[in-house]
Amino acid sequence: MFFSNESRGRPPRKSLGRQPQHLKRALEPLRQALESHHHSLGELESALIEFEEALGGQEERPERPQAQQQGEAGRGGGLDLLSITEVCQELGMGKSWVYRRIQSGEIPSVKLGRNIKVRREDLQGYLEDQRYQPTTSEPASE
Repeated sequence: MFFSNESRGRPPRKSLGRQPQHLKRALEPLRQALESHHHSLGELESALIEFEEALGGQEERPERPQAQQQGEAGRGGGLDLLSITEVCQELGMGKSWVYRRIQSGEIPSVKLGRNIKVRREDLQGYLEDQRYQPTTSEPASE
């Protein structure tokens, strides 16, 4: 059963002849704004993770120089764990790139509390796996 628009207190609807095309044009700026906000939220998430690590890193810093001295003394047995910031510095890549590789499992990691760490050995293994090997189709220049 159909009810009239007047009984609902709504104005009568316009014909839908050209409205879909008009709606597409009107929705395009909204779609672009959503994409922009999605990108901004990704950057915000990365900044929040960095901030969280900085807060967690303050608790670890007093012990860190001692751990480095033990490693340099060749005592062995100690784990050389890198923070995400240190991994970024080692690789010369951004945090979002590093996080994607960790999330995909390409770079092995461990989670200690709320902190993500990467063993130096695992990072070196990842780099070995990424080593560029040119094809032998071109003759070597002398």
